[in-house]
Amino acid sequence: MEDTGPGLGPLEASVLDVLWDAGEEMSVRRVVDALPGRTPAYTTISTVLENLRRKGWVDRRRTGRVWFYRPLRDRASYAARRMHGALTDSGDSRAALLRFVGDMSPEDVDVLRTLLADVPKEADS
Repeated sequence: MEDTGPGLGPLEASVLDVLWDAGEEMSVRRVVDALPGRTPAYTTISTVLENLRRKGWVDRRRTGRVWFYRPLRDRASYAARRMHGALTDSGDSRAALLRFVGDMSPEDVDVLRTLLADVPKEADS
């Protein structure tokens, strides 16, 4: 199911970071153990993983009595979603894009130019 609501919360993002860094499916216990800093309760992380599954960010597989989770989307998808949300929230996407590009490194601007050159223009209506 596609999540169309607001962005992910900080704990959801941290759990996804753990899964992305692992590069393999993980049990709830392994996610709990891999979280940096003060670790929330096992049940909290289990709930977060189920919320992420409902939102379409992770999938799960059961082996015996243990659920294993893996991300369905990568970090780039998450970053793109956050950027899209920021543009939408800005109220003036043109101004926001102008400031964003103005703060980019010359190398990133070159990458953006190359990527934009490959995007077909919409046919005039």
